Amino acid sequence: MKLKHVIGLITSLLLLFMLAGCADVPQQDIDDANAALNAAKQAEADKYVPDQYNAAKKSLDNAMAMVEEEKGSMFSNYDEAIQALQAAKQAANSAAEAVPAKKEEIKGEVENLLAQIPEVVKQTKTAWKKAPRGKGTREPLQMIKQDIENTEASVSEVNAALEQGDLLGARQKAQEIISKLQRLQSELQ
Repeated sequence: MKLKHVIGLITSLLLLFMLAGCADVPQQDIDDANAALNAAKQAEADKYVPDQYNAAKKSLDNAMAMVEEEKGSMFSNYDEAIQALQAAKQAANSAAEAVPAKKEEIKGEVENLLAQIPEVVKQTKTAWKKAPRGKGTREPLQMIKQDIENTEASVSEVNAALEQGDLLGARQKAQEIISKLQRLQSELQ
């Protein structure tokens, strides 16, 4: 009889240890980290601070891998996974918080580029006026003149993109305008 009691007691203790060792999945931490990453994406962190956003996403992916690994273990302990989830949440929040400053920086770049365009247009027109004229140059020069005028007119597209909040598109378009005008200057020399 004593043997049955000892075996029963040992079995009960083992069962108690197993149940105590099986921690619950940290669902709230998972939800919080996912919400922070989604908020960062809605703030356009993936566009304006992609390195920070991708680091936060990778951090969350690693934390989720830790959670999955613990789910499969006999004595689950999610302490490290919880810390990783909290770090992923913080990284996502930091990425979202960095977006406004990055937008201001890009807006400043666009405004600087817009301020440069009239001077580059003037230089290109001057180069066009000074271009050598001769047999067979009339048509190519007319095409270049038309390119200058079209490029100058496309400044309105930069302003429209700025008004719509497409700062990256505005910057790209402004850079393209300046590059095209500089290429035209090179062709004219």
